[in-house]
Amino acid sequence: MKNKLSIHQYVMRSRGSLNAKSVRCVHRGALVRVDDEGGFGYGCIHPWPELGDEDLDQILAMLAVGEHTALSTRALQCAQADAAARRRGVSLFEGLTVPRSHATLMMDEAGFQAAVEAGFTAVKVKVGRNPALEAEFIRGQARRFPELMWRLDFNGVLDAAAVESLLAALGEQVRDKIDFLEDAFLPNITPWINALGPYDIPMAVDREVEDACGGYGVAVIKPAVNELEPILERASDEGKRVVITSYMDHPVGQSFAAWEAAKAYQSFPDVVDTCGLITHGLFEPDEFSAALGEPGPDFNPSCGTGLGFDELLESLPWKPLS
Repeated sequence: MKNKLSIHQYVMRSRGSLNAKSVRCVHRGALVRVDDEGGFGYGCIHPWPELGDEDLDQILAMLAVGEHTALSTRALQCAQADAAARRRGVSLFEGLTVPRSHATLMMDEAGFQAAVEAGFTAVKVKVGRNPALEAEFIRGQARRFPELMWRLDFNGVLDAAAVESLLAALGEQVRDKIDFLEDAFLPNITPWINALGPYDIPMAVDREVEDACGGYGVAVIKPAVNELEPILERASDEGKRVVITSYMDHPVGQSFAAWEAAKAYQSFPDVVDTCGLITHGLFEPDEFSAALGEPGPDFNPSCGTGLGFDELLESLPWKPLS
């Protein structure tokens, strides 16, 4: 496989910090190109070391000697599926329906205004960095847009008392509009959470969701690192909801997540809930994000074969993995 791999390293710049564990706005990643039976297929490696991933240089060094991480494994699986579709001259999205998405937003009034105008009815925000200011901001946006449903992602940075304090500060009217709390507690607590947390708000798990214990209500799956089928089957058996999200990564990786979500929705329509697949608007625009169009609740795949982006991918400078 090594001799068939090429990479293109990229840098994406976010419009602000994207979670409570990170302050950076510069994000490195790599697109992977696989020569599969004479045709090319593409995948994406976009690590978040703050959340437990190996850094990009380590992942690529390991890949060069045939060692794999969750991110590189999934990127190669993506590339192989993409190559097969490109050989057939078809889009991977042909015949599939991508489920609708919430808006993933920063604490920015203009962003909320744009999201509502684009048709989003649910929003997900990252909290935990400054709970008092975040509670104040959320209360204000909830008054402006009373129809919105809220999903709060804590990234496992607060203890139980701090989480309850933030929720208390939001007030009852806002709490009634919260769909779930994601990774609300510190990592050593999260695997044992109950289906309902403080104020009987549903609890969601993200990291290590395959091994999570207890009665959590929502499984958040990221195709960039997760194999979907076992989680979907368990969720179906246990009556849990599933939310499939991008990895806040390159539009190629975002498209892979959308394709996996579409397949999951076809097989488990009663399990897959409103997803989180629209994240390209969090970054400064480029040709790849432009190919996905303006952010809205419906995912619009790039034109072309496989995952799309045909001419853009062909035009990139690719280097053999070494």
